[in-house]
Amino acid sequence: MTLLACAPVSPRSERGFTLAELLVAVVIFSIGLLALAGTASVIMTTLTSTQSRTIAAGVAESRFERIRTTTCASRASGSATTRGIAETWTLSHLPRAEDDVTVSVTFLTNHRPRTEMFQSILPC
Repeated sequence: MTLLACAPVSPRSERGFTLAELLVAVVIFSIGLLALAGTASVIMTTLTSTQSRTIAAGVAESRFERIRTTTCASRASGSATTRGIAETWTLSHLPRAEDDVTVSVTFLTNHRPRTEMFQSILPC
């Protein structure tokens, strides 16, 4: 009968993680979470700004359509507030039976007012 000797298990392999290793892992994990939170904040700000600009562009487009459907003789500059967006439009009569129309929309983005200008030539 032969007895097999088992290799002694070193105490180091049974210890698991040291406190220093756990602290380093927690710090790395925390830095990753903070970076993720910061990125999410920037993305939300960008999405909100983009949504406001899209609504403002829609308001300007609607104004162009309303001006286009009126007769040339009754077209005039003016201003209005639509969906919380201030809009101002100006018309310049061109000699070729056209109107140069500029629509300026002012809206809030990131709690600051922003103005976008849209310009088009409308035939009479």
